[in-house]
Amino acid sequence: MTRTRDRQRRESEVRLRLAVRAAHIGIWDWDLETGEITYSPRAREIYGLAPDQAITHELVASATHPRDLERNAELTRRALDPAIREKTASYEYRIRRLDTGEIRWIEASGEAMFAEVEGKPMAVRYLGTIQDITDRKRSEAALAKSETRQRLAIDAARMAVWDYDFATDTFRGSPELNRIYGFEPTANPTAEQLRACYGPGEQERVREAAEKAIRDGERQIEVEFQCRQPGGDTRWILLRAEVTLAEDGSYDRAIGVLMDIDAKKRSDERQALLLRELNHRVKNSLSVVQSLAAQSFRGDNAKPEAVREFRDRIQALAKANDVLLQQDWVAFSLPALIGQIIEPYLDHHRQRFIIEGDNLDLPPPLNVPIALALHELCTNAAKFGALSADDGHVEIRWRQVGGHIELDWSEHGGPTVATPQDDGFGTRLISKVLASQIGEVDLSFPESGVRCRMRFRAG
Repeated sequence: MTRTRDRQRRESEVRLRLAVRAAHIGIWDWDLETGEITYSPRAREIYGLAPDQAITHELVASATHPRDLERNAELTRRALDPAIREKTASYEYRIRRLDTGEIRWIEASGEAMFAEVEGKPMAVRYLGTIQDITDRKRSEAALAKSETRQRLAIDAARMAVWDYDFATDTFRGSPELNRIYGFEPTANPTAEQLRACYGPGEQERVREAAEKAIRDGERQIEVEFQCRQPGGDTRWILLRAEVTLAEDGSYDRAIGVLMDIDAKKRSDERQALLLRELNHRVKNSLSVVQSLAAQSFRGDNAKPEAVREFRDRIQALAKANDVLLQQDWVAFSLPALIGQIIEPYLDHHRQRFIIEGDNLDLPPPLNVPIALALHELCTNAAKFGALSADDGHVEIRWRQVGGHIELDWSEHGGPTVATPQDDGFGTRLISKVLASQIGEVDLSFPESGVRCRMRFRAG
């Protein structure tokens, strides 16, 4: 029986040593009767103690961070007081390693043993463990810092954070949610109350956006919708969320943010209205210019062809203006501009143009010069070049090279081309006037067909 208990005790001690070693835990033992303090090898390593260095209470206290020293002393006092005998499960403090001076975080626990000494209960031994938790504390600090930055960003943007559980149909939101939806600050709206705030057809549109994201293998959703506040006001809301699925493929949770973008949407709508009005006025101005030109060209010396060419150039400017309007005058689509300019020269029975290039947006200042250059090239090709022949065609290709766009116009299958002796208006317009606005323009006249290479900045 005794042997069995001894074997069980030894096995228990072995298991304890293995657990302590695996967890990198150090053990300390303070004999209060003799004052001797013993540290395990791991405990010595944590404190930066030499293997044979004598340990005293004063030495341990000197390694403790000054800001934690008073608290540690109070915990020790309460643990050793026979009237209190406080057992602290664990506590954290900092030390300055005795070998390197490095600050490390420690998690410790201890328990005192009491005995009768001269008829009075007294603490005779104090044992415990220590563990270096510096990496954990750094991770916690980094997480707290990240959460603080995130909270400040959310507060600054006045966003509401929310969490929805599909299975229970429960919704939790931050206080900012009530402001966005127009509820009282102390309200706790249910999912049903929030759904009732959707504008007509908006709930279905949000659901379709979520379902499309799931079908496309995505989890993030971003959609704008209108909500009706209890007071009757309608506001635009931006929703961003991530949806998680349960094991059976059904919706599990959605976590996201809401932002009131009503002021921005109203501003965008006003800006769009102003741009449409501006476009209308520009077109009216161009019509006036056409009318004035028609009257100015009247007379015996006026050539109908010159009047027609002038009107065509004004129309090219109007089309360039339309492309800018479609992009809110912020940028313009190069393929869209090319499509507008060549549209009058298309032939549904024959392929007159080969267009090749990426969908690139260019800054507004390039809109008019590129439109006029392409118009002049189309006009010349229709009169004398590739578009004047049944089998002729034009190739327009562009590509981005670094910070520049290279656009190449080349004509094929038309009449044999000769270099003109005198530069006409179109040639002068492209080579001299527009080249200064576009960047680089190289207009050449090989026998196979006119070629024009343009190089301009991408942004």
